[in-house]
Amino acid sequence: MKLTLKRLETAIRNSWNRDTCYYKSIWDNKQQTESAGHCRVVAVIVNDYFGGEILFSQVIGNPKYTHYWNKLPNGTKVDFTKDQFPKNLKFTLPKIISRKQALNNTRIKKTYPILKKRVMKFIIKNY
Repeated sequence: MKLTLKRLETAIRNSWNRDTCYYKSIWDNKQQTESAGHCRVVAVIVNDYFGGEILFSQVIGNPKYTHYWNKLPNGTKVDFTKDQFPKNLKFTLPKIISRKQALNNTRIKKTYPILKKRVMKFIIKNY
């Protein structure tokens, strides 16, 4: 069975947890969506399966807050974690970053292998 974006999204949403979240305090804040703190690691996982580019942006007015998502080879933009932000939030123009840049972070180096393994197990078991 072919892996689709919808199936990958389902696998990711069933695989993330506190230990895959960038900031554990975000996960513990039950007012946040489960996708909060997962954009960077999810962008790398999407890149694993569908290739393309990883996009990076900052929240306008608060550059401390960043966001990552994907642009597939066919031009489709994929953002499985956009629900963590209010709809009216504005971002800087996105920049393309390399996979190496996305993974060049102590926390991501810990969360990525955990989420990758869980997503793979979910896909094998369910698809």
